[in-house]
Amino acid sequence: MKKNILFGGMLLLAAAFTGCSEDFTDWAKPITNPQPEAITIPGVTASAAADVTNLAGKDEAVKLISLSTASAPEGTTLDKMRIVLTPADLDGAEPKTLSAISTLDGTFSKTALQEIIQEYYGKRPDVRTFDADVYLDGVYNGQAAYIDAGSVQLSLIPEAPYIAPSYYVVGGALDWAGSAASKEQKFNHSDFDVYDDPIFTIVIDAAEGDTWFAIGEEAALDAITNDGDWSKLFGIVGGENKAPTGKLDYRYNLGADNSFCVEAGAKKIKITIDMMEQTYVVTPVNISDTYYLIGGPGEWSAESAMTMQFSHSDKDVFDDPVFTYTFDGGKEMWFAFGDKEAIDAVAAGTWNKLFGTTGASEDLEGNFDRRYNLDGDHSFHIDGSAKMYRFSINMAEMTYEIKELNFNEYIYEAGVNNNWGSEEQPLYCPNQDGIYYGFFYAQDADWSGGMGAFKFTGAFNSWNEGNYGTGSINDDGLTGTLIDDGGSGNVLATPGFYKAEVNLAEMTYKLTPITGIGLIGPAQAGGWDTDTDLTYNPDTRAFEGTLELAADQYKFRANDGWDINWGGTLDNLKQDGDNLKIETAGKYFIQFFPRCETKSYAIVTAVE
Repeated sequence: MKKNILFGGMLLLAAAFTGCSEDFTDWAKPITNPQPEAITIPGVTASAAADVTNLAGKDEAVKLISLSTASAPEGTTLDKMRIVLTPADLDGAEPKTLSAISTLDGTFSKTALQEIIQEYYGKRPDVRTFDADVYLDGVYNGQAAYIDAGSVQLSLIPEAPYIAPSYYVVGGALDWAGSAASKEQKFNHSDFDVYDDPIFTIVIDAAEGDTWFAIGEEAALDAITNDGDWSKLFGIVGGENKAPTGKLDYRYNLGADNSFCVEAGAKKIKITIDMMEQTYVVTPVNISDTYYLIGGPGEWSAESAMTMQFSHSDKDVFDDPVFTYTFDGGKEMWFAFGDKEAIDAVAAGTWNKLFGTTGASEDLEGNFDRRYNLDGDHSFHIDGSAKMYRFSINMAEMTYEIKELNFNEYIYEAGVNNNWGSEEQPLYCPNQDGIYYGFFYAQDADWSGGMGAFKFTGAFNSWNEGNYGTGSINDDGLTGTLIDDGGSGNVLATPGFYKAEVNLAEMTYKLTPITGIGLIGPAQAGGWDTDTDLTYNPDTRAFEGTLELAADQYKFRANDGWDINWGGTLDNLKQDGDNLKIETAGKYFIQFFPRCETKSYAIVTAVE
């Protein structure tokens, strides 16, 4: 670091009074002097107290600097040491100034050092090197002096427990030795460094009776498998096996197994560990198949709640614990939610089984719990300023998010093919970002010059909530811009079937031609290599065919490729969904209605 050094003493500052002048002087304003420049004094030198200083286990006062003053000129006094720390390997880093606890013995605050290291490098306990410029206040040659005691290099290690890159559950519903060997029950972790984010989580299956388990890093599991050594696992400090929260430590420090236990009755168990604090939280998890909104856009009654069921994917609720309910805004609303048990309790006059927020009712995200665990109703509240709201609940994490939406969940194609919107042809917006996807046939008319003609609307069979027609059509005939104007022109495309992407945020559209849709998979003759094509029927707006099928798996796909494919369940076919299956071999009439996510479906009818 560049220093300003004056040899032979400091400049003396003087104040002089002048005679009267026309200029006004504020004599009440305090007189301040700038920081003086540092000088060097022979015999006053600083050095690092240690090659490497590990803050782990240190007292609050940590010795960093050794100060040599034996050869200082007679009469020199020293006071108020400070160091200016600059990371040695980080270009452009802003220096930090730290004052000593005790000047002459060169001790500094461990807490302050931890904070400085953490700000530059995070919490990982690696050696961090700093250039340290050492300064002191003092008296030299009878005058106050600001003294430069030299530059040293400090190697510091912040205090932190060892945190492994991964942790595992041993036991649970699995065999203890087998689960250690397989390392199957691995905790989840974010993409951050484990010292910046020391939180690990996992949801495991519960055993039929009480569930016993332990926790270990990879080295502990290897010790079990290779050496039969179980002492490196973590157990509960204090040995309260069924305690839902507490401290962790290694078994070899505890002198006992001190395993974790969750009483019988849970379907799943959520485990959260904080390896910086060495703490844990164990939560039994029971997730219902269905949840219902009560209040809000409906009534505060069980009958109303049963009409407002949350949406969920086709996955098992423990594989996907997130449920969503989307509803119109536009007015202030209060609401809660519950499973079937809670709604049945409401019907019987008991309201405390509903879920409410653990925070403020106006919070748009947070945690929730049963009302009987809270100090009141704790209903959710929105001001209604958004056009729509999506209420998402994570039943494993017991967290929620209320997202304000200003795009409809669906828009609709209206054209020659569906009598200008009188038959539903939806496009779906999966991310509430104004980007919609759907499939439809662009049909021509006598007046359209041989081109398929259509527009998009913001509501089914209505032009009052958006009338999106062409602003321009690009040379490829498949992309262009849109305008929301009742007088806008039709979007025109070569007649055919298309996947459409409509971006109402940027007012653009894109069409992808669908040259064919067929069945793929071992249920049909071509296996997974060759499709059996279906034929588009404009009257039913379905792809149809009568096929001899084996009792085996299949999917639908477009353009003889996998970029666009459908699976899942027949009543809700979606991109990349699971394989479908024919249960009994025979002849079937297939009708596939590719519309959009959430509304694509197929009908498979056995033919005598």
